[in-house]
Amino acid sequence: MPDQPDSYSQKSDGQMSQPPRDFILCTSQLGFRPDSPKPLTLIAPQDRKNLPDRVPFYIQHVGDRLARNIPKPPNWSDKTFRWPFDPLDGKYAPGEQNYRSFRDRYLYEGQLKRIDSRWGTFWQGDFSEFKTEGIYQIETECQLTTPFLVEEKPYERLLRGFLIYLYSQRSGFDVPAIRPAMHLDDAVLDADGTQIPAAGGWYDAGDLRKWMAFTQTNLEALCHIYKFGHPAFREKVIDEIKWGNRFFHNMISEEGQIYEDVGGGQIKSGFKYEDGWWFENHPGCIADSSGCHTTDNIPNSGDERKVRTTYNPLCQFEFVRNQALVSKILPDSSAADCLRLAKLAWQYGQNHNTDRRTLFVAAELAAALDLFAADVSAVSTSRIRQLAEELLSRQDKGDTPLSHYFLEQDSRDGYRSFGFAATPPLALLRLCELDIERLKDTADRAAEAVRLYIENYLLKDAQSNPFAITPYGIYINPPHPDTQLFRDAGRARTVRTFTHPFNHQDIVHPCGAVWTSHAHLLARAGKLFAKKSYQDAAERLLQWQLGHNTVGLCLFTGVGFRHPIPFSAFNYKIPEACICGWIGRPDDTPYMETSNAVEWNTQEIWDVVYQHAIGAIAFLT
Repeated sequence: MPDQPDSYSQKSDGQMSQPPRDFILCTSQLGFRPDSPKPLTLIAPQDRKNLPDRVPFYIQHVGDRLARNIPKPPNWSDKTFRWPFDPLDGKYAPGEQNYRSFRDRYLYEGQLKRIDSRWGTFWQGDFSEFKTEGIYQIETECQLTTPFLVEEKPYERLLRGFLIYLYSQRSGFDVPAIRPAMHLDDAVLDADGTQIPAAGGWYDAGDLRKWMAFTQTNLEALCHIYKFGHPAFREKVIDEIKWGNRFFHNMISEEGQIYEDVGGGQIKSGFKYEDGWWFENHPGCIADSSGCHTTDNIPNSGDERKVRTTYNPLCQFEFVRNQALVSKILPDSSAADCLRLAKLAWQYGQNHNTDRRTLFVAAELAAALDLFAADVSAVSTSRIRQLAEELLSRQDKGDTPLSHYFLEQDSRDGYRSFGFAATPPLALLRLCELDIERLKDTADRAAEAVRLYIENYLLKDAQSNPFAITPYGIYINPPHPDTQLFRDAGRARTVRTFTHPFNHQDIVHPCGAVWTSHAHLLARAGKLFAKKSYQDAAERLLQWQLGHNTVGLCLFTGVGFRHPIPFSAFNYKIPEACICGWIGRPDDTPYMETSNAVEWNTQEIWDVVYQHAIGAIAFLT
């Protein structure tokens, strides 16, 4: 490639030697609200990095493009089709007409500037000041974006998509073109073989298991759609909540214990539940897939799947919280049943809360708050204060460069989680939202804790990469530091943007739910505290999932134009799914599989990523 600072790969006559198909020009493939931040990135192949330091870009209506300097054949009339019909052939010829005179005009011009970062070299720009509603593409001389919208409510398409996705994930239900009714005979208790009516609910992550830790929060997302989405969605929301609750209400014992899962499978060889079930605050990583088997749909025939009856405090308190939430939008008779079971589960949890890891404390506080909001007699304000104080004590109180993240009990490690990264600050934020008079002093401290977490941790570390991606977590004793990079976080602590790949379970989990949970927190806190900078940061995280990323692919398969291959072990393609996304290389740079190969960790679909995204959208609109 010739070293020409003001041009791309060209022949000596000024023509392009080959259209540069291998460049990626990316932005959100869904689109933007008029007041959204609107980032744009050009990614050049490794052997084509000698672009100018500044590259102009142009916004145009979809299908328009600027004139190029490729000579027209003498018999080309320009009456119907433009020349050149290869859109990226040649250099710009600003003074020439192309097809019709109006086609040679653009709506907005900006500049992409070269950025050299720890993730490599990119050319980045921004067109946030462009607010005109419509459907557009952006052109540079070497590549175009996919089309995108500017409109008031672009995210409604994702709310609609979530409803379609959940319906397609129903278990024990005939979903035409997706799957027939399966597992109508779920399930028997693993403790004594007792048959319980545990058919129904939703499968999770493209497989056939039903995890209470991950599927219950679909109810919260549905509540958000009911409250903040288009009124036309409400009937479907209520129907879907009722469907999920038929299953959830059968997963509670007479004493009030919430069972953990159906079909989770056996513990992998070499592990025991006590010493390996929880990894990075994520349950079930050591479960094999043996519980995914199909059954004959006949109860008591001997092939029923098992219900795991071990006590999981996250499942317990998620049940309380989500039943309290749905009780406020369901019809009276259904609402009363939800509250009755929520109170039963709450009392069981209060008598079985010996494990005080940070995730469980945060989940218990969140449950207490929403149960209080549904019925003030069910939880005392003194118990809420006690839980809030316990959680606040887990927050780091240090100084720069990074601070005010959450720690595990006794400060033995930083709090990290694949699926529940923002649960501690979200619980504190919920205390602020409820504005309980008797807890005003505690709520004021909680508000400051959330602000410091966002500003001194999330947004500060987001500056370490060119796409403003928030961190995965803090490490006090980083594992295998000789084989993987941990960035300095100050005070002998380290941080990574992505999960550490070398670990005792040999699992490299994707981080999509980390970013969408942070987006939920940022959007929600931005609305409560009237901080547009928080809301902008939330949208940038959603935009990363929607196509403004290092591979230019949209991870919501129901919108956009270019996607990774979604992974499901049992279905060709589940509609409107959300893909988890990136894992980290040992050097803490992003990796996403973009070939026709399929690996669960970068291409897995997962409810949790979508649930958090719905939470973010609810507080952006």
